[in-house]
Formats: sequence, C-alpha cells, structure tokens
Amino acid sequence: MRDRPGFRLGAVAGYLIVGLLGGIMGGLIVGWTMQRSLTRVSAVTSALSNSEAPRADGGTVATGDADSAVVEAVKRVGPAVVNIDVTSAPPQPEGGPADALRRFFGGPEPAEPMPRQGKGSGFIINGQQGLVLTNNHVVQGADKIQVTLPDKRSFTGTVVGTDPYGDIALVRIKGDNLPQMELGDSDHILPGASAIAIGNPFGFANTVTVGVVSALGRELPAPNGFTLDNLLQTDAAINPGNSGGPLCDIHGRVIGMNTAIIPFGQGIGFAVAVSSIKRAVEDIQAHGHGIRPWLGVQMTDITQDVARQLDVPTSEGVLVGGVIPNSPAAAAGLKDGDVIVAASEQKVPNRETLSRVIRNARVGDTMTLTVYRGRQKQEVKAKIGERPPPSQFQRE
Repeated sequence: MRDRPGFRLGAVAGYLIVGLLGGIMGGLIVGWTMQRSLTRVSAVTSALSNSEAPRADGGTVATGDADSAVVEAVKRVGPAVVNIDVTSAPPQPEGGPADALRRFFGGPEPAEPMPRQGKGSGFIINGQQGLVLTNNHVVQGADKIQVTLPDKRSFTGTVVGTDPYGDIALVRIKGDNLPQMELGDSDHILPGASAIAIGNPFGFANTVTVGVVSALGRELPAPNGFTLDNLLQTDAAINPGNSGGPLCDIHGRVIGMNTAIIPFGQGIGFAVAVSSIKRAVEDIQAHGHGIRPWLGVQMTDITQDVARQLDVPTSEGVLVGGVIPNSPAAAAGLKDGDVIVAASEQKVPNRETLSRVIRNARVGDTMTLTVYRGRQKQEVKAKIGERPPPSQFQRE
C-alpha cells in the first residue's frame, strides 16, 4: 500500500501541513518573546534616561542626556585651564679647541644660539589673586612665562615659589574676572573613581581625556634623581604638554596635577595628589618655597631573608640602609641595619607607610621611632628637620 501514488501524495501533504503549523507557532512564540524583551529594554532605557546624577554646581544632570556629568564638569572647569609657554636663555657655548682655532686662524662666527622654548599646562586656583598652579619642571629656568586662557586672553606670569620635591610651582598673573577651579580631596578617593584630565598636549588646547584613578600613593623616580611621592596613578591619557594640567573628579574638583608618564607604558600616568598641592601652596605663600619634613635616611622594606640575616624578630618594618651625616636621623642615633617598626605610635610595616608619616609631620616635630637593632627593641626620638634642596640630597 505504501507504494501507491495516492498514499505518497497524502503523506507529503501531511508533512507540509505539520511543518507550516510548526513554523506559525514558532513565529508566534519568538514574536511574543521579543516583544517582552523590547518592553523590558524600553523600561530600563527610560529609567536610565530619567535618572539623575549629581552635578558640579550642586544640581543634578540626567545621566542619559547629552549633557552628561563629565560634560558638565568640563564645562565648569575648562575656562580655568591655561596654556603655559616658557622661554629660557640658550646654554652658553663652552670654549674649546675648535673655538681657539677659529680665533687664531679666523673664520665665521658661530651662529647665535636660539632661546629654548617649552609648553605646558596649568590651572587657576585663585581668580582674585591670579594664582596659577603648574609643574615645577614646566617653569624651571624660565626667563619668560606666558599664560594664555581659553578665552584667548594672555598674561605674563611670574613665579611666586616652587616645591621641587613635589614638582609644584605657583605662578601669578594680573587680570580681571579670572575663572578659578576648586581644589578637592585626594585623601578619601578610592581606586576606580572617575578621573578627568584636561590640558594642552602637543599644543591642542583644552584636550579632555577620561579614565579612572588606577592606584594611590605611588612613588616615581624623577629625572633630577630624587623621588616623587604621594602620586595618583591614572589611565586617563596624559601626553607631553599635559604637564601641570588638572586631574579632576566627576564633579570637576581638582584631585591632582598631571606630572609624569611612563613612555613605554599604555594607560599609566601620574598626578601629584591635591593633598600635597594644598600644603605646598600654603608653604609657598608663607615662606616662598615648599617645606618638606625630613628624617635623613635611606630606607627599604625588610624581607624575611634580611630579617634572618640581621637576627631581627620581625618580617614587617623599614630597614635603614643609610644615614645621612648631620641629618635628624644621625642626631637621633639611628644606624645602618636598624629596623623601624613604628613611628609616633603608628605601625609602619613598609616604606610607603613611614614616608607618609614623615610627610604628614611638621618641621620641628619630635617623632618617636620604635626600632629593632638585632633582637633589641628600643625607642629613638628624632626631631624632624626641613629637607635640604634637591641639589644637596635625594633621600628621605
């Protein structure tokens, strides 16, 4: 019976009908599912577009609008971010055999060396007094400083004072109706917080890059041989010309000043924390220069192997690797090989912690250090001094 033509046609027709019904049902199910998904997406999108985020001026901004929190922050602070052009005297030519031969036998005079020029960024922190913050390395050795605002006004700047150890410089300009930025708080910021870098990289004015604060309390060797400390690490793009520009939080408050990059790294930039900036500005205004508390030791984290070699009953602390003559540490009697485990009743398990304790002290403070010398535990009192100029020392 199966070989009959009528039976074969009926079977084919049945299969077609079943397939058609299955397709219709499947389409209805898929359509119903997509409709529910679209409804959910629409609800979520509507909720996001109607939600509000805090704005720099205390109001709110809809996070789904074009005027996002970042845009609002940049609008608020952008007018106070300045371009800094510096001109320095060219290096004087040194006399040598070639110069002596030219004078003896005669010859054309060498071309007059051209003045050196450089660019950087900065930001106004006090519009009434015309105070501009930038990096020390931007204005160091400058004979002329030209400060240009985004509104095209240009002023001659003069250096009020510097803090070379923090790469901080305070410049003054004279102008009316100057905008200014608000200094925020870097002591309570957490890794992952939004970061907005504004500056003039490669001469492109008011360039904005956005990222996060990647890490806190970084230290970085500076080209002049000493160490920059209390740095914020960020992945917001920082390029040549960004130096001295602000690193802001999502509300437009300054949390740091862009100062350095690792050339061979991607997304690794550094900014001087605003807590260091505030203190340096106070010192510069009061004394004409930054004042850095100083102990006068070379120090490194102790390891278990070193602890065993020194017969010290601790694997946490700071190993004194060298004591500078005539320093507060030398006057207190600290010696090479001592292990500092506490300072002013605060545990110091590593070099970073001790550096922070010293940094937060004031010149003239007496600091009690708990020290292991071998297995002997003792207390040493050191009177914190002022760190000498970088040309003299590069240690704590």
